Amino acid sequence: MASIVARRIKGRVYYSKVECYRENGKIKQRILEYYGRTDPRESPSAIPITKRKIVGTRRFGDIALLQYAADRIKMIDIVNEYAPKRQGLPTGLEFFLTVTQRLVGYKPSSTKLSRFVKSTHAPTFYDFNSDRLTDNTQQYMMNRLYDEETHIDTISRIFTALYEKTLPLFGKEEDVLFYDITSSYFEGTSCPIAHLGYSRDGKDDKLQINIGIVMNGKYGLPMMTKVFEGNISDPKTVTEMAYYTKFILKKKNGLLIMDRGMDSEHNINILDDVGYDYIIGVRSNHTFVKQLKKITDPSSNDWEIFEHKGQKIKLKKFVKNVFGKRRTVVMYYSPDTAKSQSEKRKCRIDFAISTLEGAEDLTLKKAHKIVHRVKKYVLIEKTNSRITWRVDKIAINRAEKNDGKFCMIAKTAKEISSSEIYNLYFSKDKIEKCFMRMKQDVNMHPIRKRDKDHVTVDVFICTIGFLLVKVIEHLAQKEKIDGFWDELSTEAREIGLIEQQNSSGKIQFQIVPNTKIQREIVDKFGLSRYLPVYTTLPK
Repeated sequence: MASIVARRIKGRVYYSKVECYRENGKIKQRILEYYGRTDPRESPSAIPITKRKIVGTRRFGDIALLQYAADRIKMIDIVNEYAPKRQGLPTGLEFFLTVTQRLVGYKPSSTKLSRFVKSTHAPTFYDFNSDRLTDNTQQYMMNRLYDEETHIDTISRIFTALYEKTLPLFGKEEDVLFYDITSSYFEGTSCPIAHLGYSRDGKDDKLQINIGIVMNGKYGLPMMTKVFEGNISDPKTVTEMAYYTKFILKKKNGLLIMDRGMDSEHNINILDDVGYDYIIGVRSNHTFVKQLKKITDPSSNDWEIFEHKGQKIKLKKFVKNVFGKRRTVVMYYSPDTAKSQSEKRKCRIDFAISTLEGAEDLTLKKAHKIVHRVKKYVLIEKTNSRITWRVDKIAINRAEKNDGKFCMIAKTAKEISSSEIYNLYFSKDKIEKCFMRMKQDVNMHPIRKRDKDHVTVDVFICTIGFLLVKVIEHLAQKEKIDGFWDELSTEAREIGLIEQQNSSGKIQFQIVPNTKIQREIVDKFGLSRYLPVYTTLPK
């Protein structure tokens, strides 16, 4: 018969449930349950303390943090809705694991996905065998998401649904949109849409693709992404983007902000056709820009002056006949930029002249090559087999009058001031930061896919990875946890998961945060909900 026994050890009382038995004629006690300093007779809900041993560890914190963000925007459910599984794992689950590997995995790839997932708590939490993640299942998932030949394009519908779920976390919809394009280079030569082109990565000798993104202007959330051939020029991407935004994303109204380089007459007419307002930077090679620079004097008193990030900016608004219509043109002048441009020009001229003076066996061809970057200002002549040069001060003075002057074309439904147009235009740095973080945080380059459809899916995966990062950072800010993704993920990665086995053979898991911020991440994001429920006896 079992009974509760109290034992005093070093002045403290400890309680156990014991039973008596006889051995070699002597009565002995066998401990059945140990309660520590809690008396189970006074506390009927007391749970016996069992000895546990650690049998393994799992990667947990950063994966659970991404699970939390994905659950807030219903990512797995949305992908499963538009791309239901036909074989293997649910498409949404494999897609989430692929995005997760892109964000926190080391040198992510399809072949390493299974090994990466196996080191985490995900197989136990979702109850699947990580060995089922193979290169073939990755190919199948990509084909389910996008296949141009069979007209399968679930990417656009998934993107729209995810954006609609994400937006309420940040606030109300606004009509300000950004559009820009970047490039990502390839390791290899066999992708049909990869070509040599203008490289934003400084990899002029490598094939590349171009990637266009439309972004919410207020919150910096990506709304769509489009992959273009590597040698396409920026202006040629605008038509497809404008119609895609208008008719696929169903954005009836919008104020589209684009960088200079997109400012062709065809593109502006397209935006007029779809009914979008716009603010577009204008290149200096347009005739009307040259005329405006010529007639404007920064020292006059008819400029609107305001401060932007500690710099004085001068603004002047014109209404000009541009591309067949009366349009608003805003010129802005930055004294700091003018000074910088003048100093750079002087340095280049001085460097070219010093190189010419120190050159041996100088030929006309060699001289022209030396002054290539400043050929407008350094004139090369050959007289009597001798190479001479001179600085064209008239050309320098003309250039200095244009320094610091830039133009924008604007069409807005409501009349807004020049300073508001300026601020809206330069808020487009959000999309530049998006490109930078997709390449750094989400490992977008180099592109290693070869099938053009898989390249499109790969870029989509990276864009959704960036979307999850934005969600996590926003939710962390609401919970008053300071830090961007790199800091949050570094801390979360250190939150471990210990797999323990008790004396009865059952497996249990315990989250192990090590610092204050790690405990805040676990508590405020509720990461304990992703603790695997696994108590079966080991085989």
